[in-house]
Parts: sequence; structure tokens; C-alpha cells
Amino acid sequence: MEQVVLWGILIMVLVILAAKMKIAKKGEFQEDFLSLSTSKALLGMFAVLIVLHHISQMLGNLEMKQGCFAALEGLGVCFVGMFFFFSGYGLMYSKKNRRNYLDGFLKKRLPGILIPFYVCIVIFVAFSIISQMPLQPLEIVAYLSGWWLLNNQMWYIVEIAIFYLAFFVIFKLVKKDSAGIAIFGLFMTFFVLTSIAVGHGPECECDKWLQGEWWYNSTFMMLFGMIVANQEQRLLPFVRKHYGLLLSICIIATALLMIPTNRVVAEGWYYCEYEESFTFAKVMSIKLMALGIQFSMVFFSNLAILMIMMKVKCQNSILSALGRISLDLYLIHNLFLIIFGYMRVGNITNSGVFALVVLAASVLGAVIVHFISKILSGIILKSPAKAKMVKGQITPAV
Repeated sequence: MEQVVLWGILIMVLVILAAKMKIAKKGEFQEDFLSLSTSKALLGMFAVLIVLHHISQMLGNLEMKQGCFAALEGLGVCFVGMFFFFSGYGLMYSKKNRRNYLDGFLKKRLPGILIPFYVCIVIFVAFSIISQMPLQPLEIVAYLSGWWLLNNQMWYIVEIAIFYLAFFVIFKLVKKDSAGIAIFGLFMTFFVLTSIAVGHGPECECDKWLQGEWWYNSTFMMLFGMIVANQEQRLLPFVRKHYGLLLSICIIATALLMIPTNRVVAEGWYYCEYEESFTFAKVMSIKLMALGIQFSMVFFSNLAILMIMMKVKCQNSILSALGRISLDLYLIHNLFLIIFGYMRVGNITNSGVFALVVLAASVLGAVIVHFISKILSGIILKSPAKAKMVKGQITPAV
């Protein structure tokens, strides 16, 4: 029965995607496949898939049957890559097409990601205190500040906030878009190399900034998104002309790259820092090889998704609703993995029931966080009009 429920969840995902699906005729393409409404809708589903990915990992950690969810265990990085792509694309597209876009940029962008970020931080700290998790006063301050991450899945907000700041500074100083993108790419490379060097912390703590390969294994998709936005008029005609060939290459490359990617992850290449005999140079080279292999899979898989979007439009009321809470869902779902997983509240031993309970609780929790964040946004910005504007920015990926 538990496998039936797991399959049912995946089928439900497919049904939601298929509802009101529009497929372009032969030789035609969806003209708005990169639009704000389309990307938001799909990112809502990608957020759900990230939750299912983490549920799959938790099932494995608890030695419960993963069933069909096992296929999702290594794909979370691909879903995150789509968030980075649309973040980069949205920033660069807006920069090119909106007059004086950088005026008030930080005031428009940062509240939409930082308010739900700190709402979730307070929730996690309060939960830890209530559940009698030992925290020293200075640790509580560090966690509340966001400098330490009690929920290390919040890394994305820290990183995207850093990149927003870098984007603002760079394009304020550099007027030529291509030069600005190049400088942003150099900054991103420095960021990635720093994260690789930092590693995972003593005893794999991963609760500080830049600790963990998830900080960088899909990051360059943001740079690619910026490049696509800047060269869209040149790239899209080429892709349309060679659509069948390019899509086939991306799908085949993704399938082939999954094999070495799964190997380097399973063999712990990203964790080679704990090998006492390895020099710093050797550790860096091994991690860079792991990154090269895994990011290649992310790149081709994301290209395949984007090319499918050129033909198939998935947009309906459910996807739109999920898009509005995608950031909140990403931020809060780990709380329920902890409650029903590590803490074993309810003592759920059925994989299907576990997945269903965590997913349902996560969506409900995301709705609550989104509601609280909207109220706080209105109070902080002190204007209903501005609060409405932040609502449109609540997902950082567009």
C-alpha cells in the first residue's frame, strides 16, 4: 500500500502539470515560455519536487522504502538549478527592458526574500527551544541573525541575497551589459571557489555560510540565465531552427551524465577534505572535478526542461498558487522532515503516509509563512501599494 501512495503522489504531480496544458503545433513554439507568469507557475512545482527530493533522502536515512521516490534522490540539484536560471534571467531581462530598473532595486528585491527568511528563522529557533534542543545564548543570537543556519536549507536565500547585492553594485558601476555579466561571472567564480575551500565544517556541521556543496553545485545556472536574457534575440532563433537535434542532445547528455554524477556523489568526492593524507590542492582538484561532472548534468537537464517549455505550456490555478508560496515552501519544509523524520513524532513507519504527511504539512506551513510575510511586508514598507509590489517579488527566482 505504501508504494501505491508514493506513486499516487508522483501521478498527482503529473496531473497538476497536465491540467490545462497547451502544446504548440508542429513548427510553432510558445512565445512566452520565459515569462514571469509561466516561470512562477513552474517554479511552484519545482519547489514541490525539491520537497519530494528531501523526503526521498529522509526515507533513505531512516531506512524506509523509497520506492519510486528513489529516482528523485539525485535530482534535487537540477530543480534548484531552475530557480537559479530564472533568477539570473529575470534580473538581466528586467535590467535591459525596464527603464531605471536599478533605482530602488534593493528595496524592491531584498524584502521579498529576507522577510520570509527571518520569519522561518524565528520559527525554527522557537521550535528548537520548545523541543528542548540545547542552545547557548550566543548560539541563539547567531541563529536569529542568520549568520548561522539552524536550517541549512536556508542557504539559498543567503546566496541569492549576496548575488542581488553583487548584481546591483556591478551594474551600477558598469554600463555595458556584456562587461557587467563578465564581472558578475568572475565574482560568482570567486564565490564558488571560496565555498569549495570552506568545505563542510568540523564534523560536517554545515550550519555556517558557504559550508556544503549545495552552495555551488547549481549556482552557475544563474550566470547562464543572465547570458540567455542578454543574447535572447540571437539564441532563440538558433534553438528553434535546430530544436529536435538540440533537445535530443540535451536529453541523452543528461541521461549519460547521471551515471558519473551518481558515482562521484556516492563515493563522497565532495567530502574528500576529511582524508588526512590529501593536500589542499588535491582536495580542491577532486571537488572541482566533482563539480564539473555534476554541473554538466544540471546544465543539460535544465536546458532540456527549458526546451520542453518552448513547446509545452504548463499553467493553471494550482501551479499559480504553488508559485506564490514556492519560496515559503522551500524555507519551511525541513521543519516537518525534522518533526516526522528525526524526531519520529507519530512514529510513522509507512513510507507513503510519511511522504503524504510531510508534503501536506509543508504546504500548509508555507501558506502560513506566506501570510505572515505579507502582513510584515505591509507593516515594514508602510504602504499597501508597496506591500502588493513585494507580493509579486516574494519568489526570488524571477
